[in-house]
Amino acid sequence: MISMMSRHPVLTPSRPSRARGLTGASLFLLVGILLSGCGSGDEDGAQVARAADGPPRGMGGGPPGGDREIPVAARIAFTEDLQVTLRGSTNLRARETVDVIPKQSGLVGRILVEEGDRVQQGQLLAQLDDEEWRLQVEQSRARARSSAEQVDRARALASLDLISEQEVGNLVADSAVAASDLELAELRVRNAQILSPISGVITHRYIERGAQVGTAEAAFTVADVDRLEARVAVPERQAPRIQVGQSARILFQEGAAPVATGTVQRIRPVVDAESGTVQVTGEVLAREDDRLRPGQFVNVDIVTETLPDRITLPRTAVLVDGALPRVYVVRDGRAEERQVTLGYARGDQVEIATGLSAGDTVVVVGQDNLRPNAPVRLMELDGRPVEGRGQ
Repeated sequence: MISMMSRHPVLTPSRPSRARGLTGASLFLLVGILLSGCGSGDEDGAQVARAADGPPRGMGGGPPGGDREIPVAARIAFTEDLQVTLRGSTNLRARETVDVIPKQSGLVGRILVEEGDRVQQGQLLAQLDDEEWRLQVEQSRARARSSAEQVDRARALASLDLISEQEVGNLVADSAVAASDLELAELRVRNAQILSPISGVITHRYIERGAQVGTAEAAFTVADVDRLEARVAVPERQAPRIQVGQSARILFQEGAAPVATGTVQRIRPVVDAESGTVQVTGEVLAREDDRLRPGQFVNVDIVTETLPDRITLPRTAVLVDGALPRVYVVRDGRAEERQVTLGYARGDQVEIATGLSAGDTVVVVGQDNLRPNAPVRLMELDGRPVEGRGQ
């Protein structure tokens, strides 16, 4: 059963995030943060903390007033276009899947393909034993030829008034029956071939060589795995946001880069009474990534809107401990608290609707230890060590 991962609007940056993984300086920074909270009762810990923080107060390297610099990592706030998406999850389906059923009963003589083989439309998949049907073709051909010759002779005799036109008509009718019998015998021979109705991949083989097959059960299943479908159940109240032609991205897991793109192809015009959802179907070009397969569970982000010039931050940069959301920015070497308003969010990213401007230096690691106007030591900026720090 298809289910929505989130019923709230979400956003996705239209370009890769500038946040990077922890560098060596980041690890040093985290150690410094942990050690800076050690009590004076542990002499060894105090010595390590003092070493991480630099020379003691009054010996150079520390700010005046006795305040200890708190190591932090930060990033420069910037604006970019944000894509608001609606997240769903589903199992991929082949755009076209066909069960290949034999056109007549018989014994399987040969099997020419196996599961996983790519086939073309009209390609021979298996051959039934057709020896008896071929003999019937020869018999029918001989009878048809004989009947045609009798008609020719009868018409020559009729031209001499030696036989009646009725006798000629009877022979013509017999010849037509013989010709139909020949066509039927040839059709049996052709139907002894099990052909692929579409181009695709053999996903199932149900028959064995020498086995008796009938016209009620499939011999093979062929699927067009280059064109997949993602059918997502969208909550009724969110359905008006979806339109045919909107872009959809396929992801394997939260936070990962999309592995393929698709397009909304159709929207079911009715609401499912049991789930209260509307089915939205998007077509996915699986050839963009050969890891995509029918039946695979994926996340689907349908892009419903693009918002220009928006600022986003990692969720962890925003403090929401019982007060209004706030962040810390670095200004003249000190921490400045800013109350912010949050907008759309998805995964580890959240939009900052108000409270920040492009170019602000926002603390993203170490903000839990800050207070307004506290001195800070910038160890890392935009994922890179600050020159002369953290070495």
